[in-house]
Amino acid sequence: MNFTNQPRRCRAPASNFTYGNHDMKKILTLTLAFTIAMLLLTDSFPRVADAAPEWQTFSPPHWILGPIQGADGNEKTVLRNFDEIQKAKIPITAFHFDAPDWMACTGNLQFKYSDAVLDRMRARGWRALFWVVPLIGVDCEEYQIAKANGYFILGDDGEPIVTNNFTGHGSWIDMDNPEAVAYWLTLFDALRARVGNVLGGFYTDSVRPDNRSGATEYGEKYARVVLDYTRTHVPDGDVVFKSFGVNTPSDAWLAQNAHVAYVNDLSTDFAGMKTGIKRVFNASNLMPLPYNEFSGFAKAAPDSETYIRRMHWGAFQPVMENVPFGKQPWDPIFSPQVMQTYRYYGTLHRELEPYLHTYDQLAFEQHEPLFRDVNRARFSTRLGENIFVQYVTDYTRSLTIQLPPGEWVDYWDQKVVYKGDRTITYPVPLGKEPIFIARGAIIPLRVRGGLTGNGTPNSANALTLNAYRYGHSSSRYYDDAVGWITLDMTAQKKRLALCTLDQAPSEPIIWRVTTINRKPKTVTEQNGAVGVNTAWGAPLTERRNEAAVGASASGWYYDAAAQRLIVKISTTGTECPAP
Repeated sequence: MNFTNQPRRCRAPASNFTYGNHDMKKILTLTLAFTIAMLLLTDSFPRVADAAPEWQTFSPPHWILGPIQGADGNEKTVLRNFDEIQKAKIPITAFHFDAPDWMACTGNLQFKYSDAVLDRMRARGWRALFWVVPLIGVDCEEYQIAKANGYFILGDDGEPIVTNNFTGHGSWIDMDNPEAVAYWLTLFDALRARVGNVLGGFYTDSVRPDNRSGATEYGEKYARVVLDYTRTHVPDGDVVFKSFGVNTPSDAWLAQNAHVAYVNDLSTDFAGMKTGIKRVFNASNLMPLPYNEFSGFAKAAPDSETYIRRMHWGAFQPVMENVPFGKQPWDPIFSPQVMQTYRYYGTLHRELEPYLHTYDQLAFEQHEPLFRDVNRARFSTRLGENIFVQYVTDYTRSLTIQLPPGEWVDYWDQKVVYKGDRTITYPVPLGKEPIFIARGAIIPLRVRGGLTGNGTPNSANALTLNAYRYGHSSSRYYDDAVGWITLDMTAQKKRLALCTLDQAPSEPIIWRVTTINRKPKTVTEQNGAVGVNTAWGAPLTERRNEAAVGASASGWYYDAAAQRLIVKISTTGTECPAP
């Protein structure tokens, strides 16, 4: 691929070892080669004994998980994007202002759109991700200031190097000049003053201060400056770095500093999707949140079928982002099912935020990757411990799936349970791509309505726990207010105990337990524990339906058709009697 002609958007420098003698040199060389080989083979982060990554010093924000929608263009284009997002009820967390279009002049970081854009974003609670590179356009007033003060990288002729490509027609800030960096950061200050709390963070790209290919030093210095600024001035901010690019940070730098990175621009067809999946799998060894913009990024739009398959891929990455270079998903060239699927998978991804954030927090604390047991040949993975997916990467209506060990509940028909550690043939109609939940899992969700079947609009005022009944099992959940909570479920014949251990949750809980074959005789509560057909606890009130449960402070409902028990409690605790 010719990156020079890409519309937008490496390896660590060799270490200098001092060897004592020839034999020692051989030993150290072999040791180094062995170490590198082991790191390439492993599917986990660097060992905890290694130096702690810089990204571990900052708690991960929720909003970066998305869905994120983005575009470039004028204010009218941006506002039309907002209209379409709201019309389709895509529950985005952030909007990505891509390319230099959002700036009054290339590289001056002046937000050129009116307050109408910012007001819409504040009203919806959306954050802004701003594309930025350290280039200032030759037509900008700021260019003359920077040139006069010697703030640009100079060529052999003593004049600023000027490049003209997708990043803009301009010159590059000298990252080795503290005064130049300080001046550049005054432009960030002005942007922050203009947009206020809408600012979520920044989105980096390839940089070309000269003609070298693979020269990562400048890219790493630029990335470091943007990261330090964000950490200092945006408490819950984040920086999306670029990997697999030109003059972008090395893998070693990313492993030490990056919380989140995208894996470069790729074609919108199935071939590009396969490359994106493989790159994300590989980059999951380096950082918590590698991702691929799920629609790809090329002028040629995906066809409707490919787009729908890609939406499943987007929903089951830790970060779901869509920034098409060509057509947006609401364009009439696509079938109506494209937007229906986008709304469904975008909503499901947003509802999975507590689950994804829990594993992001675990990565933050213990270097545990979110992608687990990846199968690069089959394009399948577990996302965390309890969700298994296989992405559909070809025109097909069925897949051969190798299930992991255990028992797996079919997400689309939760009465169907597959025994694991075997191969199955699985139908994959459009919009119902493979999703499996581990039997015994307890999945925390932030339910937004009835679209996904994970609750009702009244579920929004509580944390939903989808529990898949199976003997005794437990899962961990990270509650920002109190810390780690153990979610515990014990089934004995017709009795069931549902508990929260270690810490009492900071909000009401809705348990949704599948599969319960018969309506319970009693449902009780005792200091945060829920009992089903047990001899302990105070009785909870039976409600007329699931929506009534969500609207009340406490209560329960049995859904006979789904064989599901729904229970809400508002008095939380850590007691856990045996069932």
